[in-house]
Amino acid sequence: MPVMIWKALLLCDADITSKNEEKVKRYKENLKLVLQKIKEVEARDHIRNWQPPISGEIIMQTFNIKPSREVGIIKEAIKDAILDGVIPNDYDAAYNLMLEKGNELGLTMNN
Repeated sequence: MPVMIWKALLLCDADITSKNEEKVKRYKENLKLVLQKIKEVEARDHIRNWQPPISGEIIMQTFNIKPSREVGIIKEAIKDAILDGVIPNDYDAAYNLMLEKGNELGLTMNN
């Protein structure tokens, strides 16, 4: 989230004043809820926009294939393995998994 929005929300938190303590408590709880929702949306956007180190183009070049279901299967397997912590988010680990998954799908490397 842009810094300006965070600063504005922090100012809102600091400016919540009232003689009614229940109102203050409710406003602060609502602000915490808003901040939590913002963090959740940012986390989902980060994952949605994240791309693994192996692209579809690399898969197609490696196995000399055109865009196909197999490319999607391999890309998804790499993405899931990284997000699940099975492999690190680096090119070599993803490349090795690509070769393994390609082999499982009956694909051979382009020489």
